Amino acid sequence: MDFNHYQNKIKPIQIQWNNRDFRIEQVGMHHQFHQGKRLLHVFSVMSKGMFFKLVLDTENLFWKLEEVSDGLPE
Repeated sequence: MDFNHYQNKIKPIQIQWNNRDFRIEQVGMHHQFHQGKRLLHVFSVMSKGMFFKLVLDTENLFWKLEEVSDGLPE
């Protein structure tokens, strides 16, 4: 995770999934919403041809992997 306190921006740098490291190549969409008092950031990212949807909970700074896709039809 990279946080720029001058611009107040955050972005994921790398994730580990299925015992593999994925360096984030591109951050697509980023939005945030409140769930009660919690502020959640949602990132759509690409790495090695894979798509990941990540959610950051700013209350406890935990990341959650919500979706994974290789872009191919099921």
